[in-house]
Amino acid sequence: MKINKAYFFLAFMLLVLAGVSWFSMQRNQVREKENVWVEFTQPPRFLDTISVNKMLTQNWSAKSVQEKESLDLSMLEDQLKRVDAIENAEVFMLLSGGLAVSITERIPTFIIESNPTLFGDANGAVFPYVAFEDLELPVFKTDNSSSTLVSTASLIEKLKLDSFVRKELETLYLEGSTYKMQLKSYPFEVVLGSPSLLNEKIEKLKVFCAFQNVQDSLSGYQKINLTYSNQVVATTP
Repeated sequence: MKINKAYFFLAFMLLVLAGVSWFSMQRNQVREKENVWVEFTQPPRFLDTISVNKMLTQNWSAKSVQEKESLDLSMLEDQLKRVDAIENAEVFMLLSGGLAVSITERIPTFIIESNPTLFGDANGAVFPYVAFEDLELPVFKTDNSSSTLVSTASLIEKLKLDSFVRKELETLYLEGSTYKMQLKSYPFEVVLGSPSLLNEKIEKLKVFCAFQNVQDSLSGYQKINLTYSNQVVATTP
């Protein structure tokens, strides 16, 4: 009889320990999910703390219940980096047992006219377009479906280094291997050609625009071509 009581007591204690362990594990998992500290390296446009928390907790719940020491932080980072608008993500374990995540969003530098419309960044990466009233960016159009956006993104960054072009650039076209521009304040099309000798071409454009501002004889042109050495070739309709 004493032996049966001893077995019963042992079984009871094992059940209690298992229950306490399970409860503690569940409580710890819930606490970890609710304790995610999110930092953005610049004011966010595409994401917020709630959406990042949701992505992380969805990934957690997909994993089996486990001790926090075995949590794969690199897996969580990779999951976040799959989001097109995220350029970089770093996940850290806090001493308190929660998580901290640092998010760097991509910065849109131009709009790609496509279906659907996309943003492009300075590195040529693309991500979904969202309309922002305070964001005015040049639009890129092309008839070349196989063209790489890396060279176009690099060209736009170089064009923006000049304050005049940065203010005036409205649309950049790529037809074959030839780049063309449309400016905001001038009606003519600007044939830029290749990105080579860009500074020289920008200076010729600025001189031509300056003369047009003061001389009526330079008005009425439909297209100006900057690809010729030491001259601007202007054509009328």
